[in-house]
Amino acid sequence: MQKPFPQKISSQEVEPQSMSEASMRQVQNAHYPLVCTRLNAATGTHPGISRKHKPNEDSLFALHGSQTWQDDIQPFGLFVIADGMGGHACGQEASLLATRMTSNTIVPMLLGNAELGHNALFDLLRESVRRANDTIYHHNRQQNANMGTTLMSALLVGSTAYIANVGDSRTYLYREQTFTQVTRDHSVVARLVEACVITPDEAYTHPKRNQLYRNIGEHPEVEVDLFTVSLQSGDKLLLCSDGLWEMVHEPEIQHIMGTPAAEPSHTVDTLIRAALKGGGRDNVSVIVVLAQ
Repeated sequence: MQKPFPQKISSQEVEPQSMSEASMRQVQNAHYPLVCTRLNAATGTHPGISRKHKPNEDSLFALHGSQTWQDDIQPFGLFVIADGMGGHACGQEASLLATRMTSNTIVPMLLGNAELGHNALFDLLRESVRRANDTIYHHNRQQNANMGTTLMSALLVGSTAYIANVGDSRTYLYREQTFTQVTRDHSVVARLVEACVITPDEAYTHPKRNQLYRNIGEHPEVEVDLFTVSLQSGDKLLLCSDGLWEMVHEPEIQHIMGTPAAEPSHTVDTLIRAALKGGGRDNVSVIVVLAQ
């Protein structure tokens, strides 16, 4: 991610529902049964055209399978994308630390015998973000470094996706030709768009488009946004770094996500090729998860 270290400042498939402690949203559809019996997922990353000879500052992690959960066999998965900043080597280290701390916190609990309810799963996500932030913050203090990272995590259990976000990596939901951004960017331009100061199209070229007001590692504590998505068979989740959505605008992403009968691996490859065709100015990382 070609970003200066962030400067601190001061979905619609039915209605988002606000919940306590964070801007948690629930995306669901009551008109269709929530049937999700397995997950099919694919990942991809590319350093981009402009940085093909430099370290890739994006990191990702993906694990999915099935296990007994609340007296039933249910799919589960953990999908993580982190986009580092603070210089090429520092950005790469920050994103690696964030994905490692997230997986080390969540995977042992997922593979254990404990049956975790909704609150416990959200607590697990919060704890993984806290550990990632604590690790990078103390590394900065000890090494006099100035690195940070975004962190996007999606924890899927049964027919529910629990999503945690810090920064401007994104999660989208594709459902029956509808394409919705689930998460909210923690960036200067996102606030300007929300305040109707600039248009969404102007955000792509705004001089402050790379400034974040929230990231992993800058402060001893960090606020995390939490969301839930109730999944149906045929739903697709897209997790991506800004190297995708800055190079490929949402209508084209939606078109690619909606390609009939496309395997997630094909969709990932097509999205990355589109980002490179759009300029490839940044590292690009993509995870596509198909609920079946």
